[in-house]
Amino acid sequence: MSQPAPHIIAQCPACQAEYAQDKVRLVGEQGSIRLFHCTCDGCGHAMLAIILESAGGMSSLGIVTDLEAKDALRFQKAPIINANECVGWHEILEGQSREVCEQLLHSHAS
Repeated sequence: MSQPAPHIIAQCPACQAEYAQDKVRLVGEQGSIRLFHCTCDGCGHAMLAIILESAGGMSSLGIVTDLEAKDALRFQKAPIINANECVGWHEILEGQSREVCEQLLHSHAS
């Protein structure tokens, strides 16, 4: 995956600093869709950029993230979460949010 980043991925959306070319990494592609991970040397924020190229032009979507490039690669291989799992987690968090937070805090304190 060594394709250069499109010019559309030129600067950080948080601080407008120019991305260094070595900080823009292609982490996935499927057909005409490419996924890039970008890290800003200026402010340290990271972004996932989805680029779709077609005969009619180019579309992009940028998502500010705390993922590193290696995390983005790893999550691509993760199984897809289905709607029932989303609803189940929503119900757990809505009904037991305090307990979930306490468990998370306890597991990080250990």
